[in-house]
Formats: sequence, structure tokens, C-alpha cells
Amino acid sequence: MGNMYSEAIYRWNVFVGCFYDCSYCKKSFQAQMKRQKPVIDKNGKKRGCQQCYDYFPHFHEERLHTLLPRTNRDQFIWVGSSGDISFIKREDMLKILERIKEYPNRTFFFQTKNPKWFHYWDFPENVILGITLETNENYFTISKAPTPIERYEEFLKVKHPRKIITIEPIMDFYFEKMVDWCVEINPERIYIGYDSKKNKLREPRLRKTKELIKLLKFFLPDCKIKEKLMRKAWWENE
Repeated sequence: MGNMYSEAIYRWNVFVGCFYDCSYCKKSFQAQMKRQKPVIDKNGKKRGCQQCYDYFPHFHEERLHTLLPRTNRDQFIWVGSSGDISFIKREDMLKILERIKEYPNRTFFFQTKNPKWFHYWDFPENVILGITLETNENYFTISKAPTPIERYEEFLKVKHPRKIITIEPIMDFYFEKMVDWCVEINPERIYIGYDSKKNKLREPRLRKTKELIKLLKFFLPDCKIKEKLMRKAWWENE
């Protein structure tokens, strides 16, 4: 399958960057930001952003008043897709929320690996909140982000009615616990996919992932589950 977040019709990168240093991010989001290396074009104008290039968390206020497209059905505008929004400064986040209030007929999406951050804000109804939950095991060499159990526990406490879980790039997991966590969170969407950047992560067998999807569809019949790159784990072919 194609783009995991095809419903994200606009990636509103008014905020960029992250300090979690996830190993698999280096070939994806961080690699994309390397295109932002500051240069002087033939007209003598400076282009690019050093902080984007360095993936240092920062706010682009000049993008705050970008004209935002309409969203329909499952579509959304992803706020800060190239980074983890939890690193944003309070005053900058307040500006984003004020801007969102001007668009009550559009849907916005925030995703983080630190859902404790969600408790600090009063999100309007046209906002969907999401977490990345690649696994429910602790792989401390993969990321500096809060552990999977911390993400689950904090996200479960969030009272906002609209939630999404992203299980991508999927890594091996405790089966029953993963089912239980997803059912308890009760998201409206779950994204599941294998690593597309050949990072040789500790991936589960494909049949295990398919069984997970089967049970999630059974226990969460109203949840939309989107799959991407359903393939055998890289080590199954060796």
C-alpha cells in the first residue's frame, strides 16, 4: 500500500524538529530535512533553514497564517508532521491553537511520542490526537522518547474523544498486551506498517502482525485500520 497518511492532505510544518533521536527517523524525516540546507540562489536570496537541516526543534511563525485547505471526511491537516510537537514552546503552541480556532470546519491532527504533553492544552473538537506506538516492548537503543508503557498510560488518561494510534515502523511486541492497549485506548483509526527504510529493526513475523490486525478489527469494529507495506520481516528471508 502507498502513503500511510494519505488522509493528511496538508502537512502544516509551522513547527519542525525533535530531540528523541529515534534511529529509524534518520533515514526518513531527518533525511527529508537535509534538503533544507541553507544556500544562496542565483538571485542572491537565501533559501533553506539551518534549524530544519539540523532537525532542531523550532517554530516557523511565517507559516502560521498560511491559507489552509478544506478537509473532508477522514482528511486532516497534520500540524508539525516533521518533528515531535511536544518540544514546542508554550507561547508558540498558543498561537497555533488560536489559528485553529479560525478554522472550525477543518480537521487538524497532532501526533507525539509524549502524550503527557496533551494534558497541557484544551483541544477543540476538530482536532485528532495521536501517538506512535511501534511496540509495547522497551527498546532503549532505538529512541530517547518515553517508553511504550508510558505512552500508553498517558494516552489512556487523555479525555479528548478523537484519537489515533500509529504502529509504524512496527517492531516485535507482546501480542495480548498490544491488543488490550489498543482496545482500551479505543482510537478511531490505527495505522500499521513495516519499516520502509531498511533499518533492520526487530520486526515481528508477518503472520503475527496479520493476526493482530484481525483481532483489532474484531474488538474495534468502528475503528478504521490502515495498513502499509505488509511484508515479511526482513530476517524471515535470510
